[in-house]
Amino acid sequence: MPDVLVIVPPGAEEIETMAVADILVRGGCTVSLAMTDSLVQRGSRNLPMAGDLLLDECLSSTADAIFLPGGMPAAEYHSQDERIQDLISAQLMAERWLAIICASPLALLPRGLAANRRLTSYPSLSKRFADQGQWIDAPVVIDRPLITSQGPGTAIDLGLHLVAALVSTQVASEVASALLTTYTPLGSPS
Repeated sequence: MPDVLVIVPPGAEEIETMAVADILVRGGCTVSLAMTDSLVQRGSRNLPMAGDLLLDECLSSTADAIFLPGGMPAAEYHSQDERIQDLISAQLMAERWLAIICASPLALLPRGLAANRRLTSYPSLSKRFADQGQWIDAPVVIDRPLITSQGPGTAIDLGLHLVAALVSTQVASEVASALLTTYTPLGSPS
């Protein structure tokens, strides 16, 4: 069973956080919500979200995938917190999946992790990637081992693509069908 670490700072976008986590669980993944400051934090719309553990408790462990939800100020937090920067750098260097949505792909910039990669983000941020990556206007972009997505409305699609990458396209299709939506592969995730 693949394990996924969802890093949730204050101000994380609620739809992105919970929709992706829910889809991963439906797809057979073990999901842990690692909160950065306290086990209950407020999201970008001031809704409370509860986590499984604090980020400091999982700094020495690895996960098959790490997911960074967007929202403000969560995206800034992902970019500035050295613990998160260390984790996502190690994840990409080890060729393990890293999924990022909305404004949080900005977390790739401080350490040059977007260099020579295809990616997407919330559309108004596209110019921020001009010096490092190739920004693509698409709901989900896969550049193994990086999966990026544009925002709350694309969270289900991102979750399904992550299930396909971690489990199988068949399971992603089954989860999509149960959700009354469809899963359309972008091509081979490898």
